[in-house]
Amino acid sequence: MNLSSSPHLQGNASVGRTMIMVLLALIPVISVSVWLFGSTVLMQLLVAGLTGLLAEALVMLLRGRSVTLALLDGSALVTALLLALCLPPTAPLWVVIVGVLFAIVVVKHLYGGLGYNLFNPAMAGYLV
Repeated sequence: MNLSSSPHLQGNASVGRTMIMVLLALIPVISVSVWLFGSTVLMQLLVAGLTGLLAEALVMLLRGRSVTLALLDGSALVTALLLALCLPPTAPLWVVIVGVLFAIVVVKHLYGGLGYNLFNPAMAGYLV
């Protein structure tokens, strides 16, 4: 009999692998959004993704932690893309930038980083 401390499956899952799966799952959503709303969705996704990666890198530099590991886990990119997909396609790009910066810098890193945030960073950025 094998006892475990939690009901979760144990396996070779990692944060990076999970985030890749989420990014792959977003492909149909992104495709339909572009089909319905046009190329402005792609611009929002690009701006959000770049802002999220830059914010993550700067915060990790300020915290004295590995920038490479933080960027490779994909969590900042997932947060940024989820936020961009929740915003209306007519939203100005500055709204996307402010939302992503708030999500990454305040909600994610103010409380300690990945796994320690009190709220979903993308949805908190959406509220801002």
